[in-house]
Amino acid sequence: MNFDIRELIVILFLGLLWYLLIGRFWLRALLSGVRITPTQIILMRLRNNPVNLIVNELIKAAKGGVIVSRDELEACHMAGGNVSNVVDGLIYANAHNIELDIKTAMKLDLQRHNIINHLINK
Repeated sequence: MNFDIRELIVILFLGLLWYLLIGRFWLRALLSGVRITPTQIILMRLRNNPVNLIVNELIKAAKGGVIVSRDELEACHMAGGNVSNVVDGLIYANAHNIELDIKTAMKLDLQRHNIINHLINK
């Protein structure tokens, strides 16, 4: 199998493009124990959702012992919410044995509450 230099350049370019657009997020999630598929990353990009933010918050939630889905975080972002505030609030509530689900956290966030401060002052 002999490769022409142009074929090699095209293969390298496509590999680099895949890595920059999809692979680095997929690999970072995989190494952190978060399951996300390349197809889901592509769909997030098509919906104009911030892939880096969603993947980072999924990883943070998993490391903080909170189970949230990619769909929930995307819905939070598309509704105009602060995804980081929601995840931080869920992690805080989990660490302090406070009952808080994602829908309540999203509702508080959309009311422009800092969720952690709201839980502390509750």
